[in-house]
Amino acid sequence: MRIHVGGYGFQGLAAVEHINDLIGKGEMILNGLAGYYAVISETLGDNKAMSRLSEFVKRFFKTLKVMDGFTVSSSLGLSYRLQKVRHCRIWSRQNRVFESDVRDFFLEGVSGTTNFRAEVFDLEERTVKLFSGMARGVAASCISLPGLFPPYMDRYVTTTYLSQIPVSFLSDGDIVLVNLRDPSSGRLKTASDLLFQSMEVRSLNYAREMLSHSKCQLVRVSKIVCSDSAFDFLEKLRKRL
Repeated sequence: MRIHVGGYGFQGLAAVEHINDLIGKGEMILNGLAGYYAVISETLGDNKAMSRLSEFVKRFFKTLKVMDGFTVSSSLGLSYRLQKVRHCRIWSRQNRVFESDVRDFFLEGVSGTTNFRAEVFDLEERTVKLFSGMARGVAASCISLPGLFPPYMDRYVTTTYLSQIPVSFLSDGDIVLVNLRDPSSGRLKTASDLLFQSMEVRSLNYAREMLSHSKCQLVRVSKIVCSDSAFDFLEKLRKRL
């Protein structure tokens, strides 16, 4: 039996509080921020994983917010609008905002092998694969978000923009943490808005289609985590450790 855990953007954080309850029930397939946390926790411990995850969100918050596409309630000021324009300019010239050495900083100390797998899209072969083996590579694959970092090993990106949650390798009897986002409330104002929302809508439809054809045990996530609530949610998770 496999367990599928992940999520799109900040919503991936909502899966973190479920991970400890699912570990040990089967082979775990991961993507996104939840996958990064799971691998760091396995190799460096829960406290270090929460610290790394919080620092990751803090470090890339502005970019993740632009990529997330919308917030629930906060007002969007001039600085945020200028940030969106800046990112739109960057993405018109290259496929990422940050280089691989910045990603590598958040993988410091991660070594050894892991039983976890990352669901990735292979850009060279144009197919979905399961990345396994070295913990560092699995963690790197989970946070190789298109638009944030270059592809891992020049070819692998996480499947959060393909399926939101990792569902490309479903089998009957698997456990799936249904941690989907609804992008319909997003307001399109820039070319990057259109690009990311179209990717998200496609990924949402793909995930729902895959789930509709499988006989899996579904564990539904009710909490919504976005840029408005990300830091408060992380603080609540930290206090539970």
